[in-house]
Amino acid sequence: MAISICDEINLIWPKPYGRESYMDLLNDPSGAQLWELFHHFVNLNNDLVEGVGGPSMKEALLKYYQRTTDLTSHEFSDSVVVKNKTSRGNHYVMFTCPYRNNRNVIVHSWLVGTVQFYFQHVDFYGFPHFLAFMEVMKEHDAAGHDSSVPIVKQRSQSTHTLGHQMQPTYAVISVNDICYQVGQVQYAPNGSQFYVIVLYYIFNNNMRITKGNLSIL
Repeated sequence: MAISICDEINLIWPKPYGRESYMDLLNDPSGAQLWELFHHFVNLNNDLVEGVGGPSMKEALLKYYQRTTDLTSHEFSDSVVVKNKTSRGNHYVMFTCPYRNNRNVIVHSWLVGTVQFYFQHVDFYGFPHFLAFMEVMKEHDAAGHDSSVPIVKQRSQSTHTLGHQMQPTYAVISVNDICYQVGQVQYAPNGSQFYVIVLYYIFNNNMRITKGNLSIL
């Protein structure tokens, strides 16, 4: 049977990209760009946003603004998000979380989580934020034998005595706060604990000093 070799080759050609395929992040001196543009409008009062309850997402987004801006819940009430597909979700990433400590000084601590999806949100003042919705690891620390080796503990998937699973901890972060896409190597004595590794990068600092915890989110 005769075939068109040109048509067959077209199937494996890379997807064409143009200026409409990306946008520059506003006020970002790094020149970073956002690819796979956001396309789907979702109201935060809906029941589910990519499988996550709307109230849970709204609470995490409000906490993000409370950490990073002076936006109040009153100014936030009728928010609408614009989100993209989850094709880039389910990646483990290490990110920094800025927050004010008990001396009212802004500090940055590292945390690790799983990206559920990326989205855009326009705040009360009309400024767009490019954000990631995360499930954050339960505990963060450094290895006992070497403080430069970060370790994390995942949420237990087993049921406890009341027959309920531990609820996930969700957080919203800026995409600019993502440091690395990371991998995990299981820590043998504890099935839910993992060493955190990064391809072509070695942690040299004391990770115990800068570790974060869920209370800062």
